[in-house]
Amino acid sequence: MNEVTEEFAVAEGQGDRTYQYWWEAHERFFSSELNAIGRKFLEDMFLVCERFEVIDIKNG
Repeated sequence: MNEVTEEFAVAEGQGDRTYQYWWEAHERFFSSELNAIGRKFLEDMFLVCERFEVIDIKNG
């Protein structure tokens, strides 16, 4: 998680589009989800990040 770049975080477009907002929102989410299964949030936990591209199949 602590290797996610500011550019990637901002590209998600959430909140005020800052890295700080992204980090705090994701830390809250993962802490809640992990606590529910008896685990703890760690800053260096493995996180999979993906990008998607919209393809217009009409204009191929």
